[in-house]
Amino acid sequence: MDLTQATLGLAFKKAFYQAVKTLMAEGYETEHVYVVFGPPATYNPEDIVSFGRVSSGQAAATMSTNRSREETLTIEVTISCALGGDEDAALATSERSTELLRRIERHVRMDDTTLGGTVRECVLTSYESETELTDEGMATDIAATFTAKARITA
Repeated sequence: MDLTQATLGLAFKKAFYQAVKTLMAEGYETEHVYVVFGPPATYNPEDIVSFGRVSSGQAAATMSTNRSREETLTIEVTISCALGGDEDAALATSERSTELLRRIERHVRMDDTTLGGTVRECVLTSYESETELTDEGMATDIAATFTAKARITA
């Protein structure tokens, strides 16, 4: 029995991760961004993009023999930027993390809207940002939620 089409959750996460990893590697200002599929094993890089929780909701789509479903997928993407220093570093980490979010958002909205054909569309639907003092300086974390739509037909 082929269960590969029960959900596109893992395929969506893998495609999103690979798209962002490639996007960051191709940019001069982003080539050192540490992009990881799950939680980072190290927090040494100043800039980290990590892919977390995926959730799915499904609803019946069209009436047919294969009982296709419309799937709504969400993924949590965390962008962490850190710098040594005092209060002045808070603005710098906020600007850097927001810049990385904007690059990712633009990529999925304008350049690779289907994440290589994995989903029909993907958009940024919400984010939260917080800056805090660490032992080394300042760090800003953005928790962004991206939502995708896909049709499961098999």
